Amino acid sequence: MSQETGKPAPSGFLDSRLQAIQGIVRTTYEHPSIVSRYTTVGLWPAEEILVLDYVPEGARVLDLGCGAGRTAVALAEMGLDVVGIDTSASMVQAAREQARLAGVSVSFQVMDAMVLDFPDVSFDVAFFSYNGIELLPGRRGKLLMFEAVARVLKPEGRLIFSSHSPFAANAYAAARLSAFLKLCAGRLFGVPVRERELGERFVDADWEEAKYLQILPPSVLKRMAAANGLETVYFNTRLRIESGRDFGFVGHFEDGERFYVCEAGSA
Repeated sequence: MSQETGKPAPSGFLDSRLQAIQGIVRTTYEHPSIVSRYTTVGLWPAEEILVLDYVPEGARVLDLGCGAGRTAVALAEMGLDVVGIDTSASMVQAAREQARLAGVSVSFQVMDAMVLDFPDVSFDVAFFSYNGIELLPGRRGKLLMFEAVARVLKPEGRLIFSSHSPFAANAYAAARLSAFLKLCAGRLFGVPVRERELGERFVDADWEEAKYLQILPPSVLKRMAAANGLETVYFNTRLRIESGRDFGFVGHFEDGERFYVCEAGSA
């Protein structure tokens, strides 16, 4: 999609299916009722711990999928130089208002995380909060994001992001299983289904905010990052970070977000 107008990206950027998914996500997060859910400012305790541990003082930070400014404004309040981007113009407008109310300076732009319009080696840290990576269309979209982030990070710069896990034993396990069975039906029997990649889930119900998600195993996301020169130097669940525990086998099945800290190579 164009960084300035939100129009579809040039031909060849994504195939028609992934462009359609991108449109579903963008339309959802342009709706005023959805935007209004994201006007709270503040880092989660796990996010604050990781910022204190892995973000240098005074760092220039790129907040990917910044939404209405929850993390971008909070990071700016910590004295960081923050640029926030989102594909939703409505979210960006709300984020600018949140920054104004908080009295902090943040540069917010309508831009696609898969096509970053910044010079090479522009940022010390990239931050992709609230499992935003799962809204990117397909594996292709996620790989494009990792590639773009690797380009704009400075040597030894860091990407901090979060995701869910398909192995979590929680209330959504049945929905993930249903999506997986649809995928299998499509591949094995030619049944027409929308789920064509592992981890994809489409929901049309009004109660569901995320009409599309792709929840990939953490090992897959780590490999995607590594393929673009971003080594995972820290991984843990939100619950364990906030309780001061290291990651362990049981963590694979725990509910909640998984956090990743990936580091670019040295010059």
